[in-house]
Amino acid sequence: MRAPCAGLVILVLSCGVPGRLCAQELKPETLRDFECYIQSAEKRMDARQAFLLADSNPAMNQQLVAGRRIQTVPGNGVNPHKLAAGHLYDWIGTVFIDGAKLDRTIRFLQDYDHRAQYFPEVIASSKLQCRRGENQFGFTMRMKEPSVIDVASDVVWQKVDEHRWRCRSYSTEIRNVAGKDQRYIQRLFTYWRLYETPKGVYVEGESITLSGEFNALLRTLGSWMGINPEKSLKKTLTYMRENMHKPAMEFAPPPAGLPECREPVRLTGCAVVSSR
Repeated sequence: MRAPCAGLVILVLSCGVPGRLCAQELKPETLRDFECYIQSAEKRMDARQAFLLADSNPAMNQQLVAGRRIQTVPGNGVNPHKLAAGHLYDWIGTVFIDGAKLDRTIRFLQDYDHRAQYFPEVIASSKLQCRRGENQFGFTMRMKEPSVIDVASDVVWQKVDEHRWRCRSYSTEIRNVAGKDQRYIQRLFTYWRLYETPKGVYVEGESITLSGEFNALLRTLGSWMGINPEKSLKKTLTYMRENMHKPAMEFAPPPAGLPECREPVRLTGCAVVSSR
């Protein structure tokens, strides 16, 4: 099977798109709080004994398989989490795709050039920019929702065994389009777990989103307008299942001959260290 992640979500730019771009800048204390949260969250993920939340929750598994419902739960207590001059949302969503095969699911998630086709309400364009071997990719996308922004991401895949894969996607740059200031998405990190069974594939995604600081009225207005990380994650998983249920749809593997990505982004001491 081909090596493999995808980023979500969401869970989930085209660097050369026209229009004036304005890179987002965060306060040092906001960035530090976010990075510290990420390191703590990743330790929690690695320490989790069950590969999927559904493995230790029979009621959830019943809803996923028999009820065919997408399940979402907070990743680490009540959302949002208050950071210095910001808010963080941590959500976990799971879908069971009956009849799916692991290798085809991975090809779908790694088809970075066609995300606008698979997630039309959320993504306007996308482009695979680089790859490093079989397990690391760098891609860009222009998001339409919740705000028009260009996002660059570093994605790393990990094979656990013949039936299980993990993947993580870090946003490395987010730019506002046409100079419009937006604080709804300032960082977007996603984590994926795929598990193949004889009846189909479980896909579990955890999205950790950093947004600016809003008062209660603006948060309520944003939710009313559809600016909701939980809803976005659920929508991503819905699109994923719908596309996987189209038997005639082919998913292109990542092309060869691309520039080589630099070393993966690493988190050390509550600071992102990267050779980019």
